[in-house]
Amino acid sequence: MRLETLTREITALHAEALPAGVVTCGAALTSAGVAVVKLGPPGAPPFAILKVTATVEGKRLLQREMAALTALHGDERLDGWRDLLPRPRGHGVLAGHSYRLDSALHGRPMTAPTRAARHAVMSAAAETIAVLHRQTAGTVAGGPEVAERWVDAPLRELSCRARRSRWVAYRIERLRDELHDAVGAGTLAAARIHGDYWLGNLLFSGTQSPTGIVDWEASAPLEPPFHDVLHLLLYTRRLVTGAELGQMLHDQLRGIGWSAEERAVMNRHWEWPPDGTLSERHMLLLYWLRHAAGHARQQGSPAGYRYRWWERRNVLPVLESL
Repeated sequence: MRLETLTREITALHAEALPAGVVTCGAALTSAGVAVVKLGPPGAPPFAILKVTATVEGKRLLQREMAALTALHGDERLDGWRDLLPRPRGHGVLAGHSYRLDSALHGRPMTAPTRAARHAVMSAAAETIAVLHRQTAGTVAGGPEVAERWVDAPLRELSCRARRSRWVAYRIERLRDELHDAVGAGTLAAARIHGDYWLGNLLFSGTQSPTGIVDWEASAPLEPPFHDVLHLLLYTRRLVTGAELGQMLHDQLRGIGWSAEERAVMNRHWEWPPDGTLSERHMLLLYWLRHAAGHARQQGSPAGYRYRWWERRNVLPVLESL
């Protein structure tokens, strides 16, 4: 069924949640096969966002995001901070397509901040997500259970798609052993995280503070809270320099270090490192592993040329640095 027809039928099913005369005012397709459609009155800002998919991975992501948004909106500790989040208005399945209708948030992504504004934007973004981390903060005991979630499960996602090479297999096993030692004992800081927290998923509206946070499908509770701030800093650097994440991680692990601007954001919003049990090296590796595994999962199996291209730039350089 064509997207235009699906959109008309879904909006008709949820007419009570939409203003009269709603029309499509923009659409895009994500890499996971999710169509994102903006809906609103003619000539006005979007009132709602419709996400539609027929792919297996797209359906999984919609379900994960729905679960995350439901949990976040139900968490009274977050109080007014929840106004930054999309609010689901309806969901279902139509003609084999899963969909969800969300309220639209005001603002637009700031993926090209000026040099003068960049530090203030990063600092405000880090401070905003720190509210989520503080309000959901907890701890997990180091040991086999956390090693399975933070190390083994994401490594399986990478391993099952990795090029068949003794060098790659050896490096993956070496990474597994190092991270098992890192999370095998002690008490580790944990919190609800966004999981893909970068300027492209933040909305701004005439200010340097975010007015909205979107795309919560990578969110989960009891995860390393440093993940979000590392992703924000490294992906902002990627926007500025064009460097691949794998090469940036390779350089960090080899001692290139943070810029003064990046370190200032860390020092202002964290007691850095935020978890005395883990070294900065291990935080970087755990962050990269979770992110890389999520990307690998979205590609499906078997791995094709596009994934091999991405792996060469984002997986192999990190393995080489071990």
